[in-house]
Amino acid sequence: MVSTQNRAVLYVTFPIYFCLLIGATFWAYRKMANLKRNETADTLSAHYIGGRDFGPWLMCGTLFASMYSGYTVVGIPNEAYAYGWIALRWMPTFASIVTGLIGTSFRLRRISSFRNHQSPVDFITDRFQSQVLRYTVVTLQIMTTIIFLAAQVTAIKLTFNSMFGIDPNNVYPVIIIMFVTLIFECIGGLNSVALTDSIQAVIMLFAFTSIPIIMVVNFGGWRDLTPSTYPQPTFYQTISQDAQVNFWQFSFINFAFFTLPHFIQRIYAVKDLSSLKLGYAVLTVGPWIAGFVGVFIGTVGVTLLVDETTNEPLPDISDPFTSILEKVMDLGGIAKWCAAIAITASLAAIMSTADSLIIAISQLIVVEIIYPAIPNTPPSRMAWYGRMSSLFAVTFSCIIGLVWEEGVSDLGKIQFPLTMQVVPPFLIGLFAYNQFVDAHPWCIASSTILSSLFVIGIYFGYLKHPSMDPVAMDPGIVGVIMQFGLIAFFESSYRLITNKGLFLERNNKRDSDTVEGHRGIDKNAIMENSNELLYSDRPAWDVPPMNRFCGDVLTLTPQLVWKSMDGFFEPLTNIYWMVLMFVALSMCTPLVPQYEPPYVSGEGFLYPPVIVNGLPWWAFKIILLVLIPFLLLIYAIYQIPNAFPMDSDNELKLRTEGISNVNLLPLTQKEMGKRLSYDETNPLIYRRRATISNTMEQMGISAAAKSATMALQPPTLNQKRLRNLVTGHDSSVIVPEASSSNDGSMDC
Repeated sequence: MVSTQNRAVLYVTFPIYFCLLIGATFWAYRKMANLKRNETADTLSAHYIGGRDFGPWLMCGTLFASMYSGYTVVGIPNEAYAYGWIALRWMPTFASIVTGLIGTSFRLRRISSFRNHQSPVDFITDRFQSQVLRYTVVTLQIMTTIIFLAAQVTAIKLTFNSMFGIDPNNVYPVIIIMFVTLIFECIGGLNSVALTDSIQAVIMLFAFTSIPIIMVVNFGGWRDLTPSTYPQPTFYQTISQDAQVNFWQFSFINFAFFTLPHFIQRIYAVKDLSSLKLGYAVLTVGPWIAGFVGVFIGTVGVTLLVDETTNEPLPDISDPFTSILEKVMDLGGIAKWCAAIAITASLAAIMSTADSLIIAISQLIVVEIIYPAIPNTPPSRMAWYGRMSSLFAVTFSCIIGLVWEEGVSDLGKIQFPLTMQVVPPFLIGLFAYNQFVDAHPWCIASSTILSSLFVIGIYFGYLKHPSMDPVAMDPGIVGVIMQFGLIAFFESSYRLITNKGLFLERNNKRDSDTVEGHRGIDKNAIMENSNELLYSDRPAWDVPPMNRFCGDVLTLTPQLVWKSMDGFFEPLTNIYWMVLMFVALSMCTPLVPQYEPPYVSGEGFLYPPVIVNGLPWWAFKIILLVLIPFLLLIYAIYQIPNAFPMDSDNELKLRTEGISNVNLLPLTQKEMGKRLSYDETNPLIYRRRATISNTMEQMGISAAAKSATMALQPPTLNQKRLRNLVTGHDSSVIVPEASSSNDGSMDC
C-alpha cells in the first residue's frame, strides 16, 4: 500500500495521465470522422483498423504497449519476488513471440492487400472456405482474448486497490477504470487505442529505465547481493527438474501470440512494411526494458521488503511491485516522482492492453457473428452493435477477473495453452504449398476442438490439483502436438475413405510442365487462378459467403498464397534459420542438477553457491544465452525487405512485361474503404483488374519480356494508362465488363 504521504504525488500523475488519454481520444474521433468523410474507409474499417495508415511511431507505440501488459509490468516483478531468477523464463518466451510475429505477419499483410481482409479471421475464412473451421477459430479467439482481458482486470484490482489502501475485495475502482477504458475505445476506435497506447508506452519506457537506476544508486543492484545475507537464499539454488522442463516449454508456448486478434488488427492497420518492421524491432528490444527490468525489480525488491530485526521476508505482501515502489517513494525528491510515474505506468500498461483486447473482441463478435446474421445492415449501424459488443466483453471479463482468486500469472496458465491451439490452422493455411500438404478444413476443425478440450480438461482436472502431484507438462505444448497428430490421422483417413489415396499427386519439379487436357498450360498457373472450391465434397451450409474477398471468381489456393510472396524473405520459410532459432531458445533452459547446493534451514548452504556478479551462475548463463535468439531476430528483421516485390517495380518493366498475375494486384485505399454490406462484391477492383487485363491484351504484351527495341521506344498512351491502372492513379478509365482469363476462370 502506498502511504498517505506518498499518495499525494499520485493525485498529480494520475489526472495528468487521464487528461492525455482524453486528448488522444478526441484526436482519434476527429481522424475517424475525416476517414469517413474522405471515403477512404467505411465506418467499420475506420473503427476497427484505423484507416490502414498507422505510421512507424504510432505502430511502435501501440505494439510496445499491447505486448507489455499486466502480465509483464505487474506479473514479472511479482513472480521474481516470489520465485527468484526463474522469472527469467519470460525472456526466451518474448523472443518466441517475436519469432511468430515476423514469421507470419508479412504473409498475412500481403494476402490482405489483394483480398481486402479486415477481420482477424478473414484469412481462415478465405483460405479454407469452411464455416465449421471459421467458427471454431472465432470461438477460440474470443475465449482466449476474454481470458487475457480478465487478466488485466485482475491486475488492476491487485495494483490499484493496493496503491490506495482500498479493500482488496472492493470492485468499484476496477469497474470504473474498465468502463473509462471502454468509453475511450467506443469513441475513437483503433485510432484512439493506438494513440493512447503510444502515450502509455512513453510512460512505461520512462519508468522502466529510471527505477532500476534509482534502486542501484540507493539500495544496490545484483552485484551487492550475497547468499549469506539475501532474505531468500534458496533462490541461489539450481531449479528443480520439473521447473527446468516447464522453463523449456514456456520458452515456446507464446509463439502463438501472432494468432491473437489485436496483433492481427495492427498488421492490417499499418501503412507500410517499413513501419511494421520498425515496430517489430521495438518489440525485440522491449523485453530487455520491460521483462528483464521486471526480474531485477522483483529480485532486488526481496531485500527491501524484510523485517529489519530478523531479515526475514515480510508476510502477506499481496502486491510486491507496489510495495517495492513505495520504498522508492520514501527516498523523496526525484525518486519519489519517478516511482509515482512508474506506478502510473503500471496502470497505463494494463489499460493499454485492455483497450486493445476490448476492440479485438468487439470486431470478432460484430463482423464474424452479428454481421453475417444481418448482412445488409449499413456499417454505421453495425458500429453501434460493436459498441454493445465491447460492453459485453468488458462486463464478462470483469466477472471472470474479479472472481478469479489465483492472480494474473495463473490466468496465463490457461490462456497461453488455449491460444496455442489456434496455431495449426494458421500455419497450414499460410504455408501449405499445394494440395499434397494441405488438409481438409473439417479435419483441422475437429482436431482443434479436441485439442482445446484436452487443454481445458488437463488444466482444471489435473494440473490444478497439486495433491495429484502432476508431472511437468504444459497443456498447450502437448495439445498442439496432439492436434498436428490428429490432423494427420483424420486427413489420412479422409483420403482413404473418399478413395483419393493416402498420397495426393504432388505438384513439384518431377511433375510434367503441362496438365493432360490443358496442353501448354502451366499446372501451377491453373492452381493459382482456380475458381473451384478446394474441398467440394461438403454441404452448402459449410461454405461461407466469399464475394467480399473476390472469392466468387478466384479461390485463395496454396499456390496463390506462395505466388504472392515470390522474391520476399520470410524467416519461417528458411529451415536453417528456424532450426538455429529452436536450438538457441532451447539452450536458454538451465539444464543443471536440481537444488544445488543443498540448503539446510537454520544452517545455510552445505557449500557456497557459485556466484557471478551477484547472480547464481545458472541465472547469469541464461542472460548470456538469451542474447543469441534476440540477435537472430534482429538479423531476420534487417533482412526482411521494406516493400513487397511487385511486377511493376519500374516503368520499363511494366511497359515491356505488364503484370504477371492481375489477381495479386493490391487494392487502393479507396477500393478497400467501400464495403457497405457484409458480403458485397468490390466493383472498383473488379473493374480495374479487368481493364488491366484488357489493356495488356490490346498492347499485345504478356508476362514474357519483349524485345529491347520496344523497351527503348517512348511510352505509348496505352503504356502510360497501364502504369496508372496498376498504381491505382487512373480514375478516369472506361471500364468494360470483366473478361474471362485463359484458364477458363474470370479475372477478378
